[in-house]
Amino acid sequence: MVEGVDLCFVRELTAGMYFGTPRGVTGEAPDRRGVNTHSYTEGEIARAARFAFELARTRRNHVTSVDKGNVMEAGALWRDVVTGIHAAEYPDVELRHLLADNCAIQLARAPKSFDVIVTDNLFGDLLSDAAGAIIGSLGMLPSAALSAPDASGRRRALYEPIHGSAPDIAGQGVANPLGAILSVALLLRHSAGRPADAALLEAAVEAALDSGARTADIAAPGEAVLGTTAMADVVLSRLEQ
Repeated sequence: MVEGVDLCFVRELTAGMYFGTPRGVTGEAPDRRGVNTHSYTEGEIARAARFAFELARTRRNHVTSVDKGNVMEAGALWRDVVTGIHAAEYPDVELRHLLADNCAIQLARAPKSFDVIVTDNLFGDLLSDAAGAIIGSLGMLPSAALSAPDASGRRRALYEPIHGSAPDIAGQGVANPLGAILSVALLLRHSAGRPADAALLEAAVEAALDSGARTADIAAPGEAVLGTTAMADVVLSRLEQ
């Protein structure tokens, strides 16, 4: 775990490698062929870029855009679109570009250098999970899947911890609840319009951790370990205070 890190991933979620066509497995063994298509339109890139720049304005005003434009045409388009939107609409926000492999290295070497990272679906999947090592566990990390705003400015949204359902420990009472609790804070901030309450909930989580409360995934050797309910109770107690 590294102290003083405060970064956020903006991952494009509806295009790229996971949705591109053609895709599938063709042929017969031993000559079968698996195909996935990495494809992006300018509009899909622009939507993610604008959200990242807007988010950065509420944080430390710095965006890192991540691609593989040196070997992928879709990555070259990604960099071109992000650069153009930055120059035309967000010149007040600092922008840097990193290749995805270099970004992985810098997350390990200098995680404090990041504020908002915007990237495509594939790299966002890999790099955001890798960043879990910075804080010690995927169980700590919240996420929000947000649509483009509608005519009223509201976004459809799904909030969840990035670790998913963890069926291997289901029903054992050992899962870290902090990612789920912090996802509620994101809901309060982005959907409910209650940023002050979001800040209170985040402060309660921080206070619980500062008091030494630990679930098994973030406990150092010899530290007392709390179960899911007990950890949540510590957060609720700090919230009441």
